[in-house]
Amino acid sequence: MSTPRVTWIMPVLNGMPFLPTALESLRQQTFQDHQVYVWDNGSTDGTLDVLREWIPSRIPGKVFVGEPLSLGMSLKRLLEEAPSSLIARMDADDICLPHRLATQVAHLEQHPELAVIGSERISIDLQDREIPLRSVFPPDYFDILHATLRAPRVLHPSVLMRRDKVLEIGGYQDLSTPDSPYWCEDYDLWLRILSKHKVEALPEPLIRYRYNPDSLTETEMRLNRSANAKRRAWLMNCKAFAGIDSASVAGRLWDRRLFFSMPVILGIARHFQSRDGLKVSERLKMPSFVRIAQSYLRREDLISRIWLRGLSRKITTTNNE
Repeated sequence: MSTPRVTWIMPVLNGMPFLPTALESLRQQTFQDHQVYVWDNGSTDGTLDVLREWIPSRIPGKVFVGEPLSLGMSLKRLLEEAPSSLIARMDADDICLPHRLATQVAHLEQHPELAVIGSERISIDLQDREIPLRSVFPPDYFDILHATLRAPRVLHPSVLMRRDKVLEIGGYQDLSTPDSPYWCEDYDLWLRILSKHKVEALPEPLIRYRYNPDSLTETEMRLNRSANAKRRAWLMNCKAFAGIDSASVAGRLWDRRLFFSMPVILGIARHFQSRDGLKVSERLKMPSFVRIAQSYLRREDLISRIWLRGLSRKITTTNNE
């Protein structure tokens, strides 16, 4: 048999009661050249029974059991095991719209310069009811790049990725420690991918994304460990991603403790120009870059604040003309 074009990778730990609906949404895809690889991380709620009912009899694929891992390490192993040229992410409690794969595969075919394509989402609660979006994910490469200076701004479960490009930058990582047990594997991945490749997201919602107050991400956000993990990922990738050689400078910038931030911000703009060709003068006119630059400024950094405020006014005036 030939290798499927796409492999879904899905780590799972106690995926019930949402797992059957998630799997059904994969089975209903209009693009059928795909399989699913699932890594079970020690489920005790009947997840394995459901997976054995579905895979491979209803959906081609493979279930990995008996070696529970962290989220980042299970993603790493799934990526390495998957033979397909394209890798789609999926969580066990989300629902893909039927045309998700067809739309994203077509977009990557039309845009060979892209390593990853994501999408917007429809937010749902535990009862499948739609809820207001917390925020909107930027679709444009430049806006994604700039937003990634502060946080992951690609919806991880929505992406379709070129496997070779992800492996080229080292794949998934989990650099958690006993003192810092949570690792922001998606932010770390986007920082490294965007250091070498372009990423976009479709403004069209292609996934029903479930907000679960008891999920790992939501729990870590409440405990503030998510913020600490993002900062660690930023410090580990600040040189390749933003051109900041000093982790001390990068940390103080992140914490808004630099006495004068503009030289570092201009250095980031020059570093980005060396990679994507957009001139510093043009980047400084982009609202997404100015907004993130402003988020780095300490209150006492009046010179930088005045300088960026002037840029913001110019942008507003230009947009209103």
